[in-house]
Amino acid sequence: MDLMDPFTSELLSGPPIPVALSANSADTADIDDYLRPINALPALRAADHYSEAALEEPVPSLLLETAVPVSDATESNNSATRPQLSDYDADIDFNLRKLEMNVEEPPRPDYLKTVQGDRMSPSMRANLVIWMDGLTRYYGLAPGTLHRAVSYVDRVLSARTLPTTNMEYELHLLGATAAFTAAKYEERDTIFKVDAAKIANDCGFATSKEVIDVECKMLAVLRYELSEPTAYTFVDHFTRYSNGESDLEVQKLAHQLAEQSLVHYRCLRFMPSAVAASAVFLARLILNPMAS
Repeated sequence: MDLMDPFTSELLSGPPIPVALSANSADTADIDDYLRPINALPALRAADHYSEAALEEPVPSLLLETAVPVSDATESNNSATRPQLSDYDADIDFNLRKLEMNVEEPPRPDYLKTVQGDRMSPSMRANLVIWMDGLTRYYGLAPGTLHRAVSYVDRVLSARTLPTTNMEYELHLLGATAAFTAAKYEERDTIFKVDAAKIANDCGFATSKEVIDVECKMLAVLRYELSEPTAYTFVDHFTRYSNGESDLEVQKLAHQLAEQSLVHYRCLRFMPSAVAASAVFLARLILNPMAS
């Protein structure tokens, strides 16, 4: 019975193996003559393949034909200060804006009147956002959690009417649940920081099951669309090439300004990218007014 595997058989049927394969003692030609017949090296090309004319053939460009060339003067003047853009920058920006526009049920800028029937005032919403901010800070939840949680609350309240009895309790239950859900989306380690039972105990809700039930209802209203970009997302995107202390100060202030917009009901009429761009512009204006 032949127990030899095909690879060993192929090796033994080939030319003799060189005595030494080390770089110090083996002749390169001998090693090539051994490896090429067993298809371990590509076949030799014709001698004229590497002619001078062939080497001078232009390499096809990977840029689109419609790309606008950059002048040499601009390149020389800005090369020291302009960040090196990633090959995927345009795709990332396009996809973020597409996600921003494609939310199936975005928050309505007039939901307090049209959906809640003026039973909930802008000041009640502002107080809820401030309370949620304190909650996220108390538990040390991931950055960006508050923006996402407020977006969930606004989207739910744009689609469902709150019960008129014990409205403050219902608002806090919805806000805490939204913060819990958003934090789990932003950071998977959230489950080690807080859970439904802890939220119920700390916030004075009846049971942890109440938090879980509200989360299930909220996810149904949101149709499990949890990943829409927020103003926090766009501030990070617009300042992703921040380098140096001054740039990081601009990014930090822009995040604070964008967070302030969450309190104001009138800001719902603006897209998150517009809020973020305004925050970055205002931060630069405040920190470096002469540059404007």
